[in-house]
Amino acid sequence: MINAVVTQRVNAGKEEAFEAIAREITANTLSQDKGCLRYEWYRAEKPQTYILIERWTDIASAQAHIKAEHIAALMPKYMDCVPEKFSIMKLTRID
Repeated sequence: MINAVVTQRVNAGKEEAFEAIAREITANTLSQDKGCLRYEWYRAEKPQTYILIERWTDIASAQAHIKAEHIAALMPKYMDCVPEKFSIMKLTRID
């Protein structure tokens, strides 16, 4: 099981556009990407900051998602909304 938290800053004035793209990516990911167990975007308390919580059955599924056609198709619009690449933190569950 792969769990991750992604943090993405967004350019001022691009929040609405980013949220629309995030909704589309979420819908596509949940309907098309095998192995996706959780994929949820959140608006953070900090302005212009968004958090994505992901859960995948395995690393191969997570890697396939990154290379998926639906991600590539939206990437130009996505990149227009952000000042920098996202940061990702992998999580390990405490049993």
